[in-house]
Amino acid sequence: MSVTGEPGGPPVKNGNPVSDMNAGMLAALGITAAYVHKLKTGQGQIVDTSLMDAALQQTSWHAAVYFATGQSPGPAGSAHLLTAPYQAFQASDGWINIGGANQSNWDRITEVLGHPEWREDPRYATNTNRMANLGSLTAAMNAVLLTRSRADWLAAFDAAGVPAGPVQTIGQALSHPQTLARGMVVDLVHPQAGATKAIGCPIHFSKTPTRIDRPAPMLGQHSREVLREYRYSDDEIDGFVADGVIEEPAAVMD
Repeated sequence: MSVTGEPGGPPVKNGNPVSDMNAGMLAALGITAAYVHKLKTGQGQIVDTSLMDAALQQTSWHAAVYFATGQSPGPAGSAHLLTAPYQAFQASDGWINIGGANQSNWDRITEVLGHPEWREDPRYATNTNRMANLGSLTAAMNAVLLTRSRADWLAAFDAAGVPAGPVQTIGQALSHPQTLARGMVVDLVHPQAGATKAIGCPIHFSKTPTRIDRPAPMLGQHSREVLREYRYSDDEIDGFVADGVIEEPAAVMD
């Protein structure tokens, strides 16, 4: 939270639970690596990660700055820690991201914005100077960008070979043609909610394509199914239910 938000503002929570999701992915990666080790050596092992570990792992850039300088980075808004201009800017009808990741990109940006003289301005001539004068650079660029629409600017940046793109809403991102072409939105039927949608699998296999064909389960919906796989009898499972060890929905749907 100390590095999220705008400079000078209060700590801001991440927009999504990074450590929670990252811990799950790290656990899956660790299990896969341990399984490969078991196949090679016949030896199993304990795989361990935590939310704290997963959170720290995601601080890679900020940690590198601290290790190199002894200074803890603060919030930078949408700006890049090391490169400028590389952040969100306002057009007349919304926000766009512009990525001036190197000097040649910066030179092209000045041309698109109609201010080639900025290349010679000592405040902006090098990346180091642009980082040191980020506030005035951002203000100068926003003053120009506010004069035209996102579509106009993105077409101009694309023609010039400058990395740029719109800041999408969640709805726009989920309905984007590329999202749909990648199968990242799937249609499902839930037993209570009816027709619904869900996020598709972000990992794609050429030989064993993934398939999401059932919705999120009801509480305990698959408890009996899973326990049967581990050779528990129905009588034993009935005992678990009676003792409150597991729960099942009103209508068990295997």
